[in-house]
Amino acid sequence: MNGQPPGNGVRRLSLRMGSAADVERFAAEFYAGAVVRPVGDGRDFEMGNETVAAPGFSLSDLWVTAEIDATVDPVENAFMIDLVQGGRMRLDTEAYGTVLLQPGDVGVLPPEGRFRDLAEDIDLDVVALDTAALSRWAGQVHGVAVDRVRLSGITPLSGAHAQRWATTVVHVRDRVLGNPMLLDGSVAVDEAFGLLASRFLETFPNTVLDEAGRRGSARTPALPSRLVRSVTEHLRTHAHRPFDPAELARLTGGPARAAVAGLRRAGTDPAAVLWRARLDGVRADLRASGDATSVGRIAGRWGFLRPGGFRVAYTRAFGEAPEDTAAG
Repeated sequence: MNGQPPGNGVRRLSLRMGSAADVERFAAEFYAGAVVRPVGDGRDFEMGNETVAAPGFSLSDLWVTAEIDATVDPVENAFMIDLVQGGRMRLDTEAYGTVLLQPGDVGVLPPEGRFRDLAEDIDLDVVALDTAALSRWAGQVHGVAVDRVRLSGITPLSGAHAQRWATTVVHVRDRVLGNPMLLDGSVAVDEAFGLLASRFLETFPNTVLDEAGRRGSARTPALPSRLVRSVTEHLRTHAHRPFDPAELARLTGGPARAAVAGLRRAGTDPAAVLWRARLDGVRADLRASGDATSVGRIAGRWGFLRPGGFRVAYTRAFGEAPEDTAAG
C-alpha cells in the first residue's frame, strides 16, 4: 500500500513576443497563411503562451493583442479546444460552417478540412487532447473500437455542457496542475487526462457516443460476487497508481463504463473503494515519514486536492488528525 506513484512527466513552457514581425513569423510556422494587424485602440503588439503539458494532454493560456486573419490546416494529432476568456473568434470551416466564439464560448478547432481563423484581441484557455490517447481511452471506457474519435460538430451540445467543460478545465488547471504539492508523482495528475477525455466526449457531438447510444441503454446487471471481490482487491492493491480503465475492462471482460455500473448495482462503488484505499495509503506514509510538515505533500501525492476537506475526512476515518499520525 505504500508503493510510490510513478512520475508524471509534467512540463511547463512559456513564450512571449512583443512585435508584429515576431507574431507573423510565429504564425507562419503553424498557419498556411496569416496577416497580423494591430488592435484599434493603439495598444502594442503582444503575444503570450503559458503551457503545462502532461502525458496525453496540455493546458495553455494564450493571449494575443492583435488581429489575426489566418488560413489554418487541421491539427492531425490533437483535438484543440478553445475556451474564450476575452476577445472574439470566427472560424470559417469547410466541414462545420461558420462558428462565432465570444467570451464564455467553447469551440474545437476543426479537426478536418482547412479553415479560416479570424481572431481579435483574444485570451484563450486552450486544451490539447492527444487523438490516439483519446481513442484508446474511449475504447476502454465505452467499448467502442475506433481508429479516431470523429466530431459531427465543434461546439458544445448545450450551454450547460459548455459550462461543465469550463469547470473541468479550471479544476485541472488550478487544483491539479497549478498545485505544486501535486506534481511529485500525484495520481491526481495522472488521472487528469481521464477527466478531460470524459468531459470532452460528453460535451461535443462525436462518433463514440453515437455508437454507444445505438447499442441502447439496457440495464447493466450486477457483477457476480467473485468479480466484485477480484476488482475490489485490485483497486485496493493498486490505489497508489492512477485508475486505468483498461485494467477494469480486462478484469471484468467488458468496457469500463459497464463495469462501474455493474459494481454499483452489486453494492460496491469503485470510487469509494479507491478513496478509502488512498486514505489508508496516506496514513501508512505518514507513519513512515514521522514528519508532521509532510502532510500536505503526502496527501497530494495520493490525489487529495483540498487540504481542508482531506483533514476533516482523515480525522473522521481514523479518530486523529494527520499531523498526530505523523508525529507518532
